[in-house]
Amino acid sequence: MKREHLKVKINELATDSKNGSIRYLYRGISEFKKGYQPGIDIKKDKKCGLVTDFHSILVRWRNDF
Repeated sequence: MKREHLKVKINELATDSKNGSIRYLYRGISEFKKGYQPGIDIKKDKKCGLVTDFHSILVRWRNDF
């Protein structure tokens, strides 16, 4: 499955190159270079400490808005 996905992505990059879609070509190349980047959800609390717990982040957003 992974190989099929890579083949599809490479074919998309090739068509972007042929069509002159340089922006999408370079965006796809940079995704290959960087690899998977997991998202990190960190917020600051009122005392400038870091909060990483999902429930605490929701409480922080609820208090702000």
